[in-house]
Amino acid sequence: MATASPAALNAGYEYAELDLDLIDEPAVPERQTMDEAELAELALSIQEVGLIKPLVVKPTAERYEVIAGHRRLLACRIVKLSPVPCRIRRGDAASNLSILVHENAHTEAVNPVEEAMFYQRVLEEQCDNDVDLLCIRVRRRREFVEDRLLLLMGYPQVRDALFNRRISIAVARELNKVPDPNRLLILLDSSITMGATARQVMEWRKQYQDAPPIELPPDAAEAPDGSAPSPVATSGPCCIVCQDTFEPSSMAIVYIHKLCSRQLDRMLNRAQDETAGS
Repeated sequence: MATASPAALNAGYEYAELDLDLIDEPAVPERQTMDEAELAELALSIQEVGLIKPLVVKPTAERYEVIAGHRRLLACRIVKLSPVPCRIRRGDAASNLSILVHENAHTEAVNPVEEAMFYQRVLEEQCDNDVDLLCIRVRRRREFVEDRLLLLMGYPQVRDALFNRRISIAVARELNKVPDPNRLLILLDSSITMGATARQVMEWRKQYQDAPPIELPPDAAEAPDGSAPSPVATSGPCCIVCQDTFEPSSMAIVYIHKLCSRQLDRMLNRAQDETAGS
């Protein structure tokens, strides 16, 4: 596929710093809703370091309309940053819409785990483990930085699932609050296979907060080298009927009264004894 030269591509733009009052929101925005917390974070970033990525605008009579950078425009208004750096597009409507779609389609959010690892490295290498200094260096609120660093202190399985984008950061936060590492594996698997929301995981966690911990199978009480095994590393969801951990994704969460559960255990034990004696 033939592509235009950089000179030809850049010829359609001219750079200028425009007064914020002269710039209008897009007539047909692609984003109908915006996360208020993320918009506030962007505004704080712009207030701290300025607008790093210019807006792309087009002339409309004596004013300008945003083609790409709707969120950045709103954030600039919040902190009253003016004038703002802009690239003025001289072209037809079709090319303007193409710019809007391509910018939004190819804007990839930073992976939270990679961001956490970056903060941890800066914390150790440049900030002498001083979190307040880290926040100053990266120009982020302490709550945000601590939220990312806590990901590295949570369950490794949760961190891996978040890194591979199998769960959201909100779900990861809730899963890391589960005190029982064996139950955590069940809820993590359910979160991935069912596409659970953070609210749903929170309800699961509260439902089991008074339940006894899930015990390891007897043959897993001791590692081959005689040391105590790590429950998270060696156990997983166990079927209440066959006691097998095979294919946890094919299992389901079962709601059962404690009394009924004890009766079921007795029935299964009798059945096993009868099978062994025959």
